Order: sequence, then structure tokens, then C-alpha cells
Amino acid sequence: MNVHVSRFNRIAAVLLCLGLAGCIGGTSAPTQFYMLDPVSPTSLDPARVSKRPLVLVSLDPVEVPEYLNRPQIVTHLDRAEYQLDEFNRWMEPLGDNLTRVIAENLSEMLAADGIDILSMSRPVETDYTVAVQILRLDGRRGQDMVLVARWSLFDQTDDSLSLTKRSIIQETVNDDTFQGLVQLQNRMIESLSRAIADGIKPIVLQRVGS
Repeated sequence: MNVHVSRFNRIAAVLLCLGLAGCIGGTSAPTQFYMLDPVSPTSLDPARVSKRPLVLVSLDPVEVPEYLNRPQIVTHLDRAEYQLDEFNRWMEPLGDNLTRVIAENLSEMLAADGIDILSMSRPVETDYTVAVQILRLDGRRGQDMVLVARWSLFDQTDDSLSLTKRSIIQETVNDDTFQGLVQLQNRMIESLSRAIADGIKPIVLQRVGS
């Protein structure tokens, strides 16, 4: 009798281990990858093309805080609690993504004024440089999102500071999915780009006597 009980216990233990292994090694949800996108380009008709001399403005690599400098998308849970989501990630480093998107946004917004925005690693002689520092970009899914950024314009002729401002943009997230959150961040970065474009435009155009 004891032999049969012992054998039954061993079989039960094996089945339990196989069941646990199946649960642990089961199919998990696929990881989703996201990127921020620039504004949609518009074809400039001849009436909108600027006749002014071209002014070159470089955009420094956008700085992001360390808590955002990671592959996982960061969400705000409570006053001092944040979450890194392993299954919702950025396709590329967030700083690189932001640099490219803001540069493309500014180029689109300022092209008709004869202002060309450059974002490249090799040194190029430009008239002005824009520096953008993201201080905060997070929020609660389905609730609110906050973007805080400091941006500055430097005159390259004497490396002087021409303008510096702090932008705070707050939006409500109606969609509690990560896709909805990223779409909202796109709109907030577009708003930041518009603030930068409107801020630097009158100063930069002084270079061509406008």
C-alpha cells in the first residue's frame, strides 16, 4: 500500500511541476514598440516659399532626464511612484527620437520664413543654435499628461544667449491605452515645437533685416 501511495505522490509531483512550467513558460503578451512622429509635411506652394536669404539654425541633441532615458515607457502612478512598462517600449532612445521630431517640426513651421533647421552630428557653421532640455514628460494613463521643457536660442556669432524660456504643457488623456498616451505626447511635442518656432522666429529674422 505504501508503495502505491509513494508512486502516486511522485506522479502527482511530476504533473504539478509540468503544470507550473507550462504556466511560467506560456505565451506572454507581445511587446509593443512606439515612436513619436513629426507633424505631417505640407507642400509649400510658390506663394509661400520665402524670398529671404536662408538663415541656418542648428538644434542641439535634446536632453532628457535619466528617469526617462530608458527603453520602457514611463507612467506616473502616484506622487512619488512611477512604473516602467516592460511590454510597451520606445523603438529608439527617446532623446534621439525627440531631437529628430522637434527638428522636423521646426523645419516645417519655419521653412516659409527662410529659416532652415539642421540637426546633425558633424560640425556645420550656422547663425543660431537652439538647445532644448526636457525636464518632465509623463502622466497617468487615462488621466493627465505633463510636459515641462526649457529651451534657449544662442547667437553663434558671439555665442551669446538671445532667448531662454520655460514651457509647461498639460493635457488630459481620454484614452487609457499606451497608444493613446503616445499620440497625446505627439501633440504636446508639436505644441512645444510651435512655442519654440514662434519664440525664435522674430529674433532669427533680424539677421536678414526682417
